[in-house]
Amino acid sequence: MEKMKLQKFAETLPENTITPELNYETEAFINTTPGEEAATWASLAALTKNMAESLNEVLYQASYYKDKGWGSTEVVGAQLTLTLTGDCKPTDAAYEYITGEDVMYGLGEARKTHMKLTKGGKYVIWPITLANITKGRGDSAATNALTVTIHGNGRPVLGTVGA
Repeated sequence: MEKMKLQKFAETLPENTITPELNYETEAFINTTPGEEAATWASLAALTKNMAESLNEVLYQASYYKDKGWGSTEVVGAQLTLTLTGDCKPTDAAYEYITGEDVMYGLGEARKTHMKLTKGGKYVIWPITLANITKGRGDSAATNALTVTIHGNGRPVLGTVGA
């Protein structure tokens, strides 16, 4: 039997794309006992279909003579807001808290609590005010929708679990 030299072919593997962040990896919790010393965190995951976050930045804008009419902007403040949309889910702890008569029809202190967002080992916790609470109605063949806008009160606390 005759020996043959086999040519080796270099394989070039294409790079995989970078996996984008997945929205469901972020989870939101609401404190359902704001008057107590320790928070009782209820997950908003079962009723939330969409979360839209904004810093609602406060801008100072000015035009200086040296810039010949061209303006400059400074970010001088911000308010973290989060708009949640989802479905009305009676018996869900977060839903019952948000749409309970004391909160939904209350004003001032009745609308204040705390929110926690987690992703991986990081978290954001901040005092909030619940606003624009809207629960459902609509098309007869659709679920009742829930919308709530969460307005941050002051600077949030950013942290890492176990740090």
